[in-house]
Amino acid sequence: MRARGQRTVIVSPAGITVATVLGVTAGITPGRGATAMPSGTLTLNASLRLTSSLGACVPPAGADHCAARTIHGPFPGLGALEGRYEFLVDQGPPACAGDDGRALAYPTRLAVTGKGEIHVAVAEAAECVPAESIRTQTQTFAVTGGTGIYTGASGSGTLERRLGGETASGRVGTETWTGTLSVPGLEFDTTPPVFSGAVGRTVRAPRRATRVRVVFAVTASDETDGAVPVSCHPRSGGLFRVGRTVMTCSATDTSANTATARFTVTVTRRR
Repeated sequence: MRARGQRTVIVSPAGITVATVLGVTAGITPGRGATAMPSGTLTLNASLRLTSSLGACVPPAGADHCAARTIHGPFPGLGALEGRYEFLVDQGPPACAGDDGRALAYPTRLAVTGKGEIHVAVAEAAECVPAESIRTQTQTFAVTGGTGIYTGASGSGTLERRLGGETASGRVGTETWTGTLSVPGLEFDTTPPVFSGAVGRTVRAPRRATRVRVVFAVTASDETDGAVPVSCHPRSGGLFRVGRTVMTCSATDTSANTATARFTVTVTRRR
């Protein structure tokens, strides 16, 4: 017997797509009367900052080159994420012709601050490509387990990379993770915080004044974390020029769901 539910939360107050919860599934498996734990499934779609340093690790047998890589950044639906791995390359004969090569398989662990780790096995690339394209070659991955709240995790997807030019510390770019992640008994938080007080206002400045100090209070609340910090630019208590100033406020919860609000402060002169 199976029961299926679906809940989608995709847009922040600023209209930013955050994430999608695909469904919660429960069933009777496999022994008589044994009930499987419901699994939440998160659609993965996030770009993390990637730093790659070729030659910073020793290639093992079967690999010609090794680059030490780190990834980090906010991952909507998970939180602040960091990972390290060795990017291995097989270049030239017998697997590839000339200087062509391919990215090899490797394991990695994605650490989510305060929550646990997600264990991932990245598969070797399917084909040989020109030497300059190897470092950004697309690879598939499979989630093989986890720790903390991600114990029993499974899933799969694709890694796509972009890297800039060589610098003293290596190359810097992005690594984009797309796919799905399922964890028994876990309901992923994909709802962004909600603002209070982010409304337009008008302030009168004294005669001949060109600027006036404006104080305002904007707060944000998250259904999972409760009150969360808010950052506004320009900030409260600053000097605002006569005219209209568009304010931008943002708030992020511990699952890296970000909400943005905008409102206008209008400063007029007294007549």
